[in-house]
Amino acid sequence: MLKRVLVIKHDKIGDFVLMWPALYLLRHALPQASIEMFVSPAVKPFAEVCPYVDHVIVDNGNDEEIGEAITARQYDAILISQSEYRIYKILRHIDVAYKLAPKHNWYQYLYKHRANVQYRKGEPCWRGACLLVEHFLNHFGYSIPALPKQYWDKQAVRDKWQAYYEHSAGEKLIFAHPGTGGSSGALAPKDFAYLLTQINANTKIDCKFVLTFNGDEEALAQIINKDLQANGVKVVMAKPLAGLADFAESLVAADMFIAGSTGPLHIAGLHDVPTVGFYAGRRSAPKIRWQTLTQSHKRLAFTPPIGKKTGRNMALIDFDAAAQEIAQFLDTFYGEPQPLTSDL
Repeated sequence: MLKRVLVIKHDKIGDFVLMWPALYLLRHALPQASIEMFVSPAVKPFAEVCPYVDHVIVDNGNDEEIGEAITARQYDAILISQSEYRIYKILRHIDVAYKLAPKHNWYQYLYKHRANVQYRKGEPCWRGACLLVEHFLNHFGYSIPALPKQYWDKQAVRDKWQAYYEHSAGEKLIFAHPGTGGSSGALAPKDFAYLLTQINANTKIDCKFVLTFNGDEEALAQIINKDLQANGVKVVMAKPLAGLADFAESLVAADMFIAGSTGPLHIAGLHDVPTVGFYAGRRSAPKIRWQTLTQSHKRLAFTPPIGKKTGRNMALIDFDAAAQEIAQFLDTFYGEPQPLTSDL
Protein backbone atom coordinates (compact mmCIF):
# COMPACT_ATOMS: atom_id res chain seq x y z
CA MET A 1 0.00 0.00 0.00
CA LEU A 2 1.28 3.44 -0.93
CA LYS A 3 1.59 5.65 2.13
CA ARG A 4 3.20 8.85 0.86
CA VAL A 5 3.32 10.40 -2.62
CA LEU A 6 5.10 13.59 -3.72
CA VAL A 7 3.94 15.69 -6.68
CA ILE A 8 6.41 18.21 -8.09
CA LYS A 9 4.86 21.37 -9.58
CA HIS A 10 6.80 24.52 -8.71
CA ASP A 11 5.66 27.24 -11.10
CA LYS A 12 2.86 29.83 -11.36
CA ILE A 13 -0.39 30.09 -9.42
CA GLY A 14 -2.60 29.36 -12.42
CA ASP A 15 -0.58 26.24 -13.26
CA PHE A 16 -0.97 25.03 -9.69
CA VAL A 17 -4.76 25.52 -9.87
CA LEU A 18 -4.84 23.36 -12.99
CA MET A 19 -3.27 20.55 -10.92
CA TRP A 20 -6.38 20.30 -8.71
CA PRO A 21 -8.20 17.71 -10.91
CA ALA A 22 -5.09 15.50 -10.81
CA LEU A 23 -4.72 16.02 -7.07
CA TYR A 24 -8.39 15.15 -6.63
CA LEU A 25 -7.77 11.84 -8.42
CA LEU A 26 -4.83 11.07 -6.12
CA ARG A 27 -6.70 12.03 -2.96
CA HIS A 28 -9.75 9.91 -3.75
CA ALA A 29 -7.89 6.93 -5.22
CA LEU A 30 -5.50 6.85 -2.23
CA PRO A 31 -7.62 8.07 0.71
CA GLN A 32 -5.21 6.73 3.34
CA ALA A 33 -2.04 8.10 1.72
CA SER A 34 -0.36 11.43 2.41
CA ILE A 35 -0.45 13.49 -0.80
CA GLU A 36 2.36 16.04 -0.74
CA MET A 37 3.64 18.78 -3.06
CA PHE A 38 6.81 20.60 -3.98
CA VAL A 39 5.82 24.16 -4.96
CA SER A 40 7.20 27.64 -5.55
CA PRO A 41 7.22 30.15 -2.65
CA ALA A 42 4.40 32.19 -4.22
CA VAL A 43 2.11 29.16 -4.27
CA LYS A 44 2.90 27.91 -0.75
CA PRO A 45 -0.02 29.54 1.17
CA PHE A 46 -2.49 28.41 -1.48
CA ALA A 47 -1.12 24.86 -1.58
CA GLU A 48 -1.48 24.65 2.20
CA VAL A 49 -5.24 25.24 2.01
CA CYS A 50 -5.78 22.84 -0.90
CA PRO A 51 -8.09 20.09 0.44
CA TYR A 52 -6.18 17.43 -1.49
CA VAL A 53 -2.70 18.24 -0.16
CA ASP A 54 -1.38 17.06 3.22
CA HIS A 55 2.13 18.53 3.29
CA VAL A 56 4.06 21.17 1.31
CA ILE A 57 7.78 21.44 0.53
CA VAL A 58 8.80 24.85 -0.78
CA ASP A 59 11.38 25.50 -3.48
CA ASN A 60 13.82 27.72 -1.55
CA GLY A 61 16.44 27.57 -4.29
CA ASN A 62 18.83 25.45 -2.21
CA ASP A 63 18.90 22.12 -4.02
CA GLU A 64 20.86 20.35 -1.29
CA GLU A 65 18.32 21.33 1.38
CA ILE A 66 15.45 20.39 -0.92
CA GLY A 67 16.97 16.97 -1.51
CA GLU A 68 17.35 16.44 2.24
CA ALA A 69 13.73 17.47 2.85
CA ILE A 70 12.48 15.04 0.20
CA THR A 71 14.67 12.21 1.51
CA ALA A 72 13.41 12.73 5.06
CA ARG A 73 9.79 12.23 3.98
CA GLN A 74 10.49 8.67 2.71
CA TYR A 75 8.20 8.75 -0.29
CA ASP A 76 6.82 5.63 -1.95
CA ALA A 77 6.48 7.48 -5.26
CA ILE A 78 7.34 10.83 -6.82
CA LEU A 79 5.34 12.28 -9.73
CA ILE A 80 7.24 14.94 -11.65
CA SER A 81 4.55 17.07 -13.27
CA GLN A 82 7.04 19.82 -14.09
CA SER A 83 10.15 18.14 -15.44
CA GLU A 84 13.47 19.96 -15.58
CA TYR A 85 17.08 18.79 -15.56
CA ARG A 86 17.49 20.56 -12.22
CA ILE A 87 14.73 18.38 -10.74
CA TYR A 88 16.41 15.24 -12.03
CA LYS A 89 19.68 16.27 -10.35
CA ILE A 90 17.86 16.79 -7.05
CA LEU A 91 16.10 13.42 -7.27
CA ARG A 92 18.72 11.15 -8.81
CA HIS A 93 20.37 10.07 -5.53
CA ILE A 94 17.14 9.83 -3.54
CA ASP A 95 16.13 6.23 -2.88
CA VAL A 96 12.58 6.15 -4.19
CA ALA A 97 11.75 3.16 -6.37
CA TYR A 98 9.05 4.82 -8.45
CA LYS A 99 9.74 8.21 -10.03
CA LEU A 100 7.37 9.09 -12.88
CA ALA A 101 8.23 11.80 -15.39
CA PRO A 102 6.26 13.15 -18.36
CA LYS A 103 7.54 12.47 -21.86
CA HIS A 104 8.93 15.98 -22.26
CA ASN A 105 12.43 17.01 -23.36
CA TRP A 106 15.50 14.83 -23.56
CA TYR A 107 15.89 14.24 -19.81
CA GLN A 108 12.73 12.16 -19.73
CA TYR A 109 15.04 9.29 -20.68
CA LEU A 110 16.90 9.66 -17.37
CA TYR A 111 13.82 8.24 -15.61
CA LYS A 112 12.81 4.58 -15.67
CA HIS A 113 9.11 5.41 -15.57
CA ARG A 114 7.63 7.81 -18.13
CA ALA A 115 4.08 8.77 -19.05
CA ASN A 116 2.52 10.21 -22.19
CA VAL A 117 0.75 13.36 -20.96
CA GLN A 118 -0.22 14.77 -24.35
CA TYR A 119 -3.86 15.72 -24.10
CA ARG A 120 -6.00 15.47 -27.23
CA LYS A 121 -6.90 18.37 -29.48
CA GLY A 122 -9.93 20.14 -28.07
CA GLU A 123 -9.07 19.17 -24.48
CA PRO A 124 -7.95 21.67 -21.81
CA CYS A 125 -4.32 21.58 -20.71
CA TRP A 126 -5.22 20.43 -17.17
CA ARG A 127 -5.85 17.01 -18.70
CA GLY A 128 -2.07 16.58 -18.98
CA ALA A 129 -1.61 16.33 -15.20
CA CYS A 130 -4.56 13.93 -15.00
CA LEU A 131 -2.94 11.71 -17.61
CA LEU A 132 0.21 11.58 -15.47
CA VAL A 133 -1.78 10.56 -12.38
CA GLU A 134 -3.91 8.09 -14.32
CA HIS A 135 -0.75 6.41 -15.63
CA PHE A 136 0.51 6.19 -12.05
CA LEU A 137 -2.76 4.77 -10.69
CA ASN A 138 -2.99 2.21 -13.50
CA HIS A 139 0.59 1.09 -12.80
CA PHE A 140 -0.29 0.28 -9.19
CA GLY A 141 -3.72 -1.16 -9.97
CA TYR A 142 -5.88 1.60 -8.48
CA SER A 143 -9.24 2.61 -9.93
CA ILE A 144 -9.48 6.10 -11.42
CA PRO A 145 -12.18 8.19 -9.66
CA ALA A 146 -14.70 10.30 -11.54
CA LEU A 147 -14.02 14.03 -11.40
CA PRO A 148 -16.43 16.33 -9.50
CA LYS A 149 -18.39 19.33 -10.74
CA GLN A 150 -16.71 21.58 -8.16
CA TYR A 151 -13.21 21.31 -6.69
CA TRP A 152 -13.40 23.65 -3.70
CA ASP A 153 -16.59 23.86 -1.66
CA LYS A 154 -16.48 27.04 0.44
CA GLN A 155 -20.22 27.76 0.48
CA ALA A 156 -20.13 27.81 4.28
CA VAL A 157 -18.19 31.11 4.18
CA ARG A 158 -19.88 32.68 1.14
CA ASP A 159 -22.02 35.04 3.23
CA LYS A 160 -18.97 36.24 5.14
CA TRP A 161 -17.07 37.07 1.97
CA GLN A 162 -20.08 38.67 0.28
CA ALA A 163 -20.38 40.98 3.29
CA TYR A 164 -16.65 41.74 2.99
CA TYR A 165 -17.22 42.86 -0.61
CA GLU A 166 -20.16 45.09 0.46
CA HIS A 167 -22.94 42.95 -0.97
CA SER A 168 -26.50 44.22 -0.55
CA ALA A 169 -29.70 42.20 -0.82
CA GLY A 170 -30.77 41.52 -4.39
CA GLU A 171 -27.38 42.34 -5.95
CA LYS A 172 -25.16 40.04 -7.93
CA LEU A 173 -21.44 40.59 -7.39
CA ILE A 174 -19.64 40.69 -10.73
CA PHE A 175 -15.90 40.53 -10.13
CA ALA A 176 -13.56 42.02 -12.74
CA HIS A 177 -9.78 41.72 -12.70
CA PRO A 178 -7.66 43.97 -14.98
CA GLY A 179 -4.22 43.13 -16.27
CA THR A 180 -2.86 39.84 -17.53
CA GLY A 181 -0.79 36.97 -16.19
CA GLY A 182 1.05 36.72 -19.51
CA SER A 183 -0.84 33.77 -21.04
CA SER A 184 -3.42 36.05 -22.60
CA GLY A 185 -3.77 39.58 -23.90
CA ALA A 186 -4.60 42.52 -21.66
CA LEU A 187 -7.77 44.55 -22.09
CA ALA A 188 -7.13 48.30 -22.11
CA PRO A 189 -8.77 49.98 -19.08
CA LYS A 190 -11.07 52.03 -21.34
CA ASP A 191 -12.24 48.88 -23.13
CA PHE A 192 -12.72 47.00 -19.87
CA ALA A 193 -14.72 49.91 -18.40
CA TYR A 194 -16.84 50.15 -21.56
CA LEU A 195 -17.52 46.40 -21.46
CA LEU A 196 -18.68 46.51 -17.82
CA THR A 197 -20.79 49.63 -18.45
CA GLN A 198 -22.51 47.91 -21.38
CA ILE A 199 -23.10 44.73 -19.41
CA ASN A 200 -24.76 46.81 -16.72
CA ALA A 201 -26.89 48.62 -19.30
CA ASN A 202 -28.01 45.44 -21.07
CA THR A 203 -28.76 43.11 -18.17
CA LYS A 204 -31.93 43.03 -16.09
CA ILE A 205 -29.87 41.85 -13.12
CA ASP A 206 -28.95 44.29 -10.34
CA CYS A 207 -25.15 44.23 -10.61
CA LYS A 208 -22.41 45.52 -8.35
CA PHE A 209 -18.95 45.32 -9.88
CA VAL A 210 -16.00 44.40 -7.66
CA LEU A 211 -12.59 45.35 -9.06
CA THR A 212 -9.85 43.01 -7.83
CA PHE A 213 -6.18 43.62 -8.47
CA ASN A 214 -2.66 42.74 -7.45
CA GLY A 215 0.35 45.07 -7.23
CA ASP A 216 0.64 47.34 -10.27
CA GLU A 217 -2.86 46.32 -11.40
CA GLU A 218 -4.32 48.69 -8.81
CA ALA A 219 -3.64 51.65 -11.12
CA LEU A 220 -5.61 49.93 -13.90
CA ALA A 221 -8.45 49.17 -11.49
CA GLN A 222 -8.56 52.82 -10.38
CA ILE A 223 -9.01 53.97 -13.99
CA ILE A 224 -11.86 51.51 -14.51
CA ASN A 225 -13.42 52.45 -11.16
CA LYS A 226 -13.43 56.16 -12.05
CA ASP A 227 -14.99 55.48 -15.46
CA LEU A 228 -17.74 53.25 -14.04
CA GLN A 229 -18.62 55.73 -11.33
CA ALA A 230 -18.86 58.50 -13.94
CA ASN A 231 -21.41 56.35 -15.79
CA GLY A 232 -23.50 55.70 -12.69
CA VAL A 233 -22.48 52.02 -12.39
CA LYS A 234 -22.32 50.48 -8.90
CA VAL A 235 -18.68 49.54 -8.28
CA VAL A 236 -16.27 48.98 -5.40
CA MET A 237 -12.52 48.51 -5.26
CA ALA A 238 -11.68 45.26 -3.52
CA LYS A 239 -10.17 45.80 -0.09
CA PRO A 240 -6.68 44.32 0.43
CA LEU A 241 -6.46 40.86 1.95
CA ALA A 242 -3.75 39.21 4.03
CA GLY A 243 -2.55 36.95 1.24
CA LEU A 244 -3.23 34.65 -1.68
CA ALA A 245 -5.07 32.00 0.37
CA ASP A 246 -7.61 34.55 1.63
CA PHE A 247 -8.07 36.03 -1.83
CA ALA A 248 -8.60 32.59 -3.33
CA GLU A 249 -11.19 31.65 -0.70
CA SER A 250 -12.93 35.02 -1.01
CA LEU A 251 -13.82 34.42 -4.66
CA VAL A 252 -16.63 32.17 -3.46
CA ALA A 253 -18.48 35.49 -3.05
CA ALA A 254 -18.51 36.11 -6.81
CA ASP A 255 -21.58 35.57 -8.98
CA MET A 256 -19.37 35.99 -12.06
CA PHE A 257 -15.65 36.56 -12.61
CA ILE A 258 -14.40 38.47 -15.67
CA ALA A 259 -10.70 38.75 -16.55
CA GLY A 260 -7.99 38.40 -19.12
CA SER A 261 -5.63 37.14 -16.42
CA THR A 262 -5.67 33.35 -16.31
CA GLY A 263 -4.49 32.95 -12.69
CA PRO A 264 -7.48 34.67 -11.02
CA LEU A 265 -9.83 33.11 -13.58
CA HIS A 266 -8.59 29.65 -12.66
CA ILE A 267 -9.03 30.32 -8.95
CA ALA A 268 -12.62 31.44 -9.54
CA GLY A 269 -13.16 28.24 -11.49
CA LEU A 270 -12.34 26.15 -8.42
CA HIS A 271 -15.54 27.51 -6.85
CA ASP A 272 -17.53 26.71 -10.02
CA VAL A 273 -18.20 30.45 -10.38
CA PRO A 274 -19.34 31.51 -13.89
CA THR A 275 -16.24 32.85 -15.66
CA VAL A 276 -15.73 35.15 -18.62
CA GLY A 277 -12.23 34.94 -20.08
CA PHE A 278 -10.56 37.17 -22.65
CA TYR A 279 -7.77 35.36 -24.45
CA ALA A 280 -5.36 36.07 -27.28
CA GLY A 281 -6.48 34.91 -30.72
CA ARG A 282 -4.00 32.14 -31.49
CA ARG A 283 -4.22 28.98 -33.57
CA SER A 284 -3.35 27.06 -30.39
CA ALA A 285 -6.83 28.01 -29.13
CA PRO A 286 -5.93 29.33 -25.65
CA LYS A 287 -9.60 29.75 -24.75
CA ILE A 288 -9.83 25.95 -24.90
CA ARG A 289 -6.36 25.13 -23.55
CA TRP A 290 -6.62 27.57 -20.65
CA GLN A 291 -10.33 27.17 -19.91
CA THR A 292 -11.32 27.34 -16.27
CA LEU A 293 -12.46 24.44 -14.10
CA THR A 294 -15.97 25.88 -13.98
CA GLN A 295 -18.59 23.65 -15.58
CA SER A 296 -18.84 24.18 -19.33
CA HIS A 297 -22.30 25.81 -19.26
CA LYS A 298 -20.91 28.49 -16.92
CA ARG A 299 -17.98 29.51 -19.14
CA LEU A 300 -17.80 32.27 -21.73
CA ALA A 301 -14.66 33.20 -23.67
CA PHE A 302 -13.79 35.90 -26.20
CA THR A 303 -10.79 36.49 -28.48
CA PRO A 304 -9.76 38.94 -31.18
CA PRO A 305 -9.46 37.52 -34.73
CA ILE A 306 -6.83 34.77 -34.95
CA GLY A 307 -3.61 35.85 -36.64
CA LYS A 308 -0.11 37.18 -36.04
CA LYS A 309 -1.17 40.78 -36.62
CA THR A 310 -4.54 40.56 -34.88
CA GLY A 311 -4.33 37.83 -32.26
CA ARG A 312 -2.92 39.92 -29.41
CA ASN A 313 -4.78 43.11 -30.27
CA MET A 314 -7.56 42.84 -27.70
CA ALA A 315 -9.08 46.10 -28.93
CA LEU A 316 -10.35 44.17 -31.97
CA ILE A 317 -12.84 42.27 -29.82
CA ASP A 318 -16.44 43.33 -30.44
CA PHE A 319 -17.17 44.57 -26.92
CA ASP A 320 -20.77 45.45 -27.71
CA ALA A 321 -21.49 41.89 -28.82
CA ALA A 322 -19.55 40.49 -25.85
CA ALA A 323 -21.48 42.69 -23.41
CA GLN A 324 -24.80 41.60 -24.89
CA GLU A 325 -23.84 37.92 -24.63
CA ILE A 326 -22.66 38.30 -21.03
CA ALA A 327 -25.81 40.25 -20.10
CA GLN A 328 -27.98 37.58 -21.70
CA PHE A 329 -26.12 34.94 -19.70
CA LEU A 330 -26.75 36.86 -16.47
CA ASP A 331 -30.44 37.28 -17.29
CA THR A 332 -30.83 33.58 -18.10
CA PHE A 333 -28.74 32.25 -15.23
CA TYR A 334 -29.85 34.59 -12.45
CA GLY A 335 -33.18 35.90 -13.69
CA GLU A 336 -36.47 35.12 -12.01
CA PRO A 337 -37.98 31.83 -13.23
CA GLN A 338 -40.97 32.34 -15.50
CA PRO A 339 -44.33 31.03 -14.26
CA LEU A 340 -45.69 27.96 -16.02
CA THR A 341 -48.65 28.61 -18.33
CA SER A 342 -51.41 26.28 -19.37
CA ASP A 343 -54.03 26.28 -22.10
CA LEU A 344 -56.43 24.34 -19.87
